[in-house]
Amino acid sequence: MRFLPVILFFVATSASAEPTKPLTPAESCIGVQLAENAARAPKKITPAVPNAAAATIPTGGDQALVDELKKGGYILYFRHALTNWSEKDVEDPTLSDRSKQRNLSEAGQRDASSIGQAIKVLEIPIEKVLASPMWRCRDTAQFAFGEYDTTGILFWKGPTFRDARIKLLGTAPASGKNLILVGHQDQLIPIIPGLKRDQLAEGDVLVIKPEGKGKYKVVRQVTPFDWAKLADIVPPSPLENEGGATPSAQDSTGSKVIEKN
Repeated sequence: MRFLPVILFFVATSASAEPTKPLTPAESCIGVQLAENAARAPKKITPAVPNAAAATIPTGGDQALVDELKKGGYILYFRHALTNWSEKDVEDPTLSDRSKQRNLSEAGQRDASSIGQAIKVLEIPIEKVLASPMWRCRDTAQFAFGEYDTTGILFWKGPTFRDARIKLLGTAPASGKNLILVGHQDQLIPIIPGLKRDQLAEGDVLVIKPEGKGKYKVVRQVTPFDWAKLADIVPPSPLENEGGATPSAQDSTGSKVIEKN
């Protein structure tokens, strides 16, 4: 028992030799802060609109579809017509400079004209035509419908513009009319579940039924040849790839390609 004071003294002095550093307010709350951060972590947001498309999108046209379009209330989202794949979109192109963009081929110009002729023959009512500011979309709108307006909603990417496209597709056009949109596949793929790259070929259209509040349903995919058959007009020229390049070809100019859609 006589050694107990010495042991107690040793323990006491050892403990007091390295005093515990007081926690700062930030350190003392770090566990709570981490828990709060975990609680506030946002849920994963799926950019696609539920039920916007079935596993497979119905293709082709028939009289029943024409009859529905004549009533109005649909959005027709065209991918621009056939393009010259030997031309490339360079990084940060000036939208007004077509020399830095991939443009319509002659076959694409004929396709666009054929589409416009068919829709006119079928007497499908149009409220207005909106196109991406890229020249291949503007030219498609011009050859097919004549008058059109451009909108960045159909070109720019990112959450803000994606949400604007969703709202646009979910909003019904004027009564008894249909809205025509001419754009790109890249801007459409994230908001149409099941739509794969190049499933919507150049010149094809998705017929979309707006259901309000950002909801819509894809009811049909129609090709330029389908339109010609429905209108009983001379079909457009066979699919051709002018310029000797393929859609998967690498850019040989050294310029960075920003989109192939």
